[in-house]
Amino acid sequence: MKILKCILVVLTAFIIINAIQPKVEAATLSFDNMKSRLDAWKNTGKSGGSSSVSGDQMKEIVVPIANILTAIGVFVLVGVTIVMGIKYMFATPEEAAKLKQQLIGLVVSAVVVLGATAIWKIIYKVLSSTGL
Repeated sequence: MKILKCILVVLTAFIIINAIQPKVEAATLSFDNMKSRLDAWKNTGKSGGSSSVSGDQMKEIVVPIANILTAIGVFVLVGVTIVMGIKYMFATPEEAAKLKQQLIGLVVSAVVVLGATAIWKIIYKVLSSTGL
């Protein structure tokens, strides 16, 4: 069981690195860089700067965070699916029936996590086309 946990941790690290790195520059991923951008954005509003936030400013702040959260969600989904599959293989018929019920929640979670990126893109395009 410890070997399986080690394999899952290594697999998770590879998934997170591969999911995030191609989409965002490495400099954008540092916490200090994200925090400084967020602070600059907040200070612009406090100092009476521009009254509206452009879509590009919002995108620069939200996209790295959304990519990290999506990668974590995908990792959790893969891990839970593997664990449920192993449990299902060794389950009695009663336990298998319970696992099938839990599978509905897993599918709904997968749709939400994997659909989050599409939902964000739709919201961004609608708001940027209306000029908000």
